Amino acid sequence: MRFVFFTLLLTNTLLFTTASYADEGSHKIFGLSEYVYIEELGVRYKAKIDTGAESASINAINSQVEKGKDGADDIVHFDLVLPDDTLKSVSLPLSKHIRIKRRASDYDEDEKDYSRRPVLELTLCVGGESHKVEVNLADRRQFSKPMLVGSEPLTAFNALVDPSKKYLQDKTLCAKQDNSEEQKE
Repeated sequence: MRFVFFTLLLTNTLLFTTASYADEGSHKIFGLSEYVYIEELGVRYKAKIDTGAESASINAINSQVEKGKDGADDIVHFDLVLPDDTLKSVSLPLSKHIRIKRRASDYDEDEKDYSRRPVLELTLCVGGESHKVEVNLADRRQFSKPMLVGSEPLTAFNALVDPSKKYLQDKTLCAKQDNSEEQKE
């Protein structure tokens, strides 16, 4: 009886272990930072991979929404902050607005505790794989990385994150960057 019980236990353990390893093979492994190419903008950024954030965010300033006429889409006009800190004027259709909770240190007691940001549908390419995801516009000039990739885009890429590594995906598998210089590490 003990032998049968032990054999069943060992068989189940091996089956579940094998199944979990087989499932991991279908995931991409991202490091804590990755290169992300944005196809519609022709720009590659170094991005912070942040499982604690929901959405993706890119470094943009001076955003203004122009209401669409006669049923046309609303358009967002903004200045994209490029990796070399120059600005590129861009106009793209607005997908929606979102509310992002602000850090307590970023506002006074009499101010709102959230910021309202425009959201675009953009195609992100990481490691040769592309997915259309929602990306919000934010002034990220004070952050170490001009782009943030959160849990929703990570889910679209079926990605797991190894926080002990950086730049695990091959940036050469996505289209070349239009501007000449990427930010320094």
